[in-house]
Amino acid sequence: MSATRRQVRIGALCAAALLVFAACGGDDDDDVAAAGAPNDATDETDAPAADATGDEPAVEETSAVTNEWALTYTGGTEGPADESLEPVVIGYVNQEGGVPAFPEATIGLEAAVSYVNTELGGTGGHPVEIVECIVQAEEDGQRCATEMLNNDDIAFVMTGVMVVGNGSFYSTLSGKKPVIVGFPAVPDDFIAADAYAFTPGAVGVVKGMSTFVGEYLDDVESVAVVHADNASGQASVDLFLKPGLEAQGITDVKAVAVPDTATAPDVAAAIQAAGGDTADLFVPLLTVQGCAATYDALQSLGVQPKVLTTGLCYGTPMTSHLADLGLDDPVPDGWYFGDLGYSYFIPDDESGMSTYLSKIAEYGPADAEYTGYAGPLFANLLTSVKLVNQVGADAVTSESMRTAAAGFTGPMMLVAGPMRCGFDAVFKSLCGTQMGVQQYADGSWTSIANALNGQAIETAPAS
Repeated sequence: MSATRRQVRIGALCAAALLVFAACGGDDDDDVAAAGAPNDATDETDAPAADATGDEPAVEETSAVTNEWALTYTGGTEGPADESLEPVVIGYVNQEGGVPAFPEATIGLEAAVSYVNTELGGTGGHPVEIVECIVQAEEDGQRCATEMLNNDDIAFVMTGVMVVGNGSFYSTLSGKKPVIVGFPAVPDDFIAADAYAFTPGAVGVVKGMSTFVGEYLDDVESVAVVHADNASGQASVDLFLKPGLEAQGITDVKAVAVPDTATAPDVAAAIQAAGGDTADLFVPLLTVQGCAATYDALQSLGVQPKVLTTGLCYGTPMTSHLADLGLDDPVPDGWYFGDLGYSYFIPDDESGMSTYLSKIAEYGPADAEYTGYAGPLFANLLTSVKLVNQVGADAVTSESMRTAAAGFTGPMMLVAGPMRCGFDAVFKSLCGTQMGVQQYADGSWTSIANALNGQAIETAPAS
């Protein structure tokens, strides 16, 4: 691959990642959306389904929610950490306080720390302690990395979500202290050495969505796409979505860009320009505000196309928007959503989803955006504790944690598939290899192609 093409390919990632999962700040006041207890599905997949009513997670109805899963996953000991022991100190860097900001990542992390220290014996009996540094501007990346580097108590660093300062942050720490990436959001997150992202990232999710179209949706010959109006947004369509669809034999793909500030009329015009009112499939790849505007646009046009979008559009902001319109459905009826392969709305014990929903409700604020970055950060903290327990709390060093992270093969909490860190020579930090698709229709969530029905979609090349 030429240097120029590589740069363009990498440049697509920022928009792709943010379009897949970023809340882009400021959604803390939204009500928690529903996550009902499982019931039997009657549709084509025979997968478990769950009612979603717009209320708080119905975790109390799921009798299987206990500490057994988390204790087994982390290798912990039931009960509180021993406060007389020296804490295991973990560095944490997140972008908060400005625009964009990702406070839900910290909410998930802090809930997990409280849970671990209160109920899982800390790590090896030692309490877990977080040392936090906040990024708001480009120069903060190096500043925070230097703080982490100069703190001898910190052996490894976790991130939440950052879109500024990432390059200097990684370059300062690389080879010195390993980083566990909360959710990769910009190119530097994907290409960083000595960093480990235990998800398939936006690259995997978008590629997997293309595979899903070809293998699971019948009679799709034309696809309309509306995406962010910037060079990276265009590249994410040109370099990931279109090639993936072409590999499935689908070449009639028309994409139209809209600004991040697009209103419903703007999106409606773009839908018509892309042929979304007549195409076999409509794929919106927009911000959380764009998700709501897309729903309104489709209503104004009076059309109901088949829609495939990302997990961003099932966040609590969408639920709140529909509630404001007087609707009971938490998300638009019939839409398909690509995500990390498990479902916040179909609690399971295998991935730890039931445990997460129970404990984020117990230890997090009542209005947490629990379908956003809170989940991955909660899972990353428990996974970090798992790795520390494997190494031994008294034997934690940067090198021992680097080896443990690089050798982690899963299963990963809340994420489908095995981990294969470093399988991509360009996107070196990626470890996740699978994604999933679920659908909300007729009042229930259904697994279409994910880990819950054993049909998660592979996103990494065979080893």
